[in-house]
Amino acid sequence: MLGAIRVEARSDHGLEAGAVAVLLDAIRREFGDVDSVPSFNDAHASGRIPLRMLDQAAGLADARGL
Repeated sequence: MLGAIRVEARSDHGLEAGAVAVLLDAIRREFGDVDSVPSFNDAHASGRIPLRMLDQAAGLADARGL
């Protein structure tokens, strides 16, 4: 997930940091204390749950006007 964010941010480190923060917020809302986006992603054998978290993060970003 972090790699995809980096590609889409196109070297805009502020955009990348904001996207990671929103994604981590979405993950923590559902799963509690998670160390990082990569550790969360690596903990799942399939992409189903990480993709769901990306969807929730997109909703949060939209609600925040990002």
